[in-house]
Amino acid sequence: ERGDWMSVPKLRFKADDGSDYPELTVAKLDDLCEKIGDGLHGTPIYFQTGNYYFINGNNLENGKIIVSSDTPKVNDSVFEKNNKELNDSTILMSINGTIGKVAYYNNEKVMLGKSVAYFKVNYKCIKEYCYQLIQTASVQCQFQKGLTGSTIKNLGLNTIKNTNVKVPCLPEQQKIAEFLSTVDTVIEKQKETVSAWEERKKGVMQKLFGQEVRFKADNGSEFPEWEEKYLSDIASFHSGLTYTPDDVVDSENGILVFRSSNIQNGRIAYDDNVYVDKELKEKNYVKLHDIVVCVRNGSKSLVGKNALVTESDLNATWGAFMTVIRAKQNYEFIHQYLNSTFFKKEMYKDSGTATINQITTAMLNDCKLFVPSIAEQQKIADCLSSLDEVIEKQKATLAAWEELKKGLLQQMFV
Repeated sequence: ERGDWMSVPKLRFKADDGSDYPELTVAKLDDLCEKIGDGLHGTPIYFQTGNYYFINGNNLENGKIIVSSDTPKVNDSVFEKNNKELNDSTILMSINGTIGKVAYYNNEKVMLGKSVAYFKVNYKCIKEYCYQLIQTASVQCQFQKGLTGSTIKNLGLNTIKNTNVKVPCLPEQQKIAEFLSTVDTVIEKQKETVSAWEERKKGVMQKLFGQEVRFKADNGSEFPEWEEKYLSDIASFHSGLTYTPDDVVDSENGILVFRSSNIQNGRIAYDDNVYVDKELKEKNYVKLHDIVVCVRNGSKSLVGKNALVTESDLNATWGAFMTVIRAKQNYEFIHQYLNSTFFKKEMYKDSGTATINQITTAMLNDCKLFVPSIAEQQKIADCLSSLDEVIEKQKATLAAWEELKKGLLQQMFV
């Protein structure tokens, strides 16, 4: 379908009187825009007291421009000298590094860097329709074919301008845009629901591990006081497998090695696998309820992310930048503790910052925590696991809506 100009959308709206809208017209994105351009090529002079944020493609998220206290600012004179005359008909898109993230421009005080392209639509196209159009598989596929650069990918303006599209009349564009905008609103609300539950869980963890809230035994009696222990008293640490590129083989002939990319959203994921052909001892295989932790990574934010090994994750080993933490007591209690702020504070107490380059075995051995009785560990584990289940269900609902949107885009556009 993507290159077939005889194809038509599987889903079409009808006019209010029930009649069919006219056939779609063939165009290039440039035909639908008054101007397609990009931001400043170079680095402007920053001013802490400036009125305008200098943004790049990473500032575009979920259809919005996201800025923070870390986003650099420029003053009025820098902005006016380089202003690209954005207006109410403008859509922004990332074109360098991460390609294709889009956002509406709503007169925010921003100046664009070169990694942001802007589309100022003309009378042939409704802004909200163009916003949906440039997210479609057909358009993104053409973008991907035109990328340049080896390490950091770049999408040139000529490629964008010459991208082929088929466009309905303005009234049908309006109906498509309104319909998909409604779906986007549902998705946005569901994202907020997921975030709210994640925040609730953080609050519960803070109170439980900080002993602000205590469980009681089933007979109503108090559990014993928590004891300060080393993490090594209740768990053991196992370093990962070192291997060379020569050891890497196809999946049929090798053993899966869990690496950082195999931990996604607190679960073992199988999107980016490496297999090795090596003689391994039994101790090199993961065991049920092991906790696989990323202990070294080029990105500091990924250090510490972890996942529990389940029944479906066995017959695998783990790489040198990973460590397995094996519980001697309640594995779920330890797993939840590793995701708490209490563990993080213990890990970066020497660095003095909120990030660390790596977690060493010495740091794990030196990690102190307060530990409840086995029975109270179980109650804490059950409580936090049940919150995880709620979060997983909310994420599944979000994924279903996102999948539906993807399907609608494929059927409404060609």
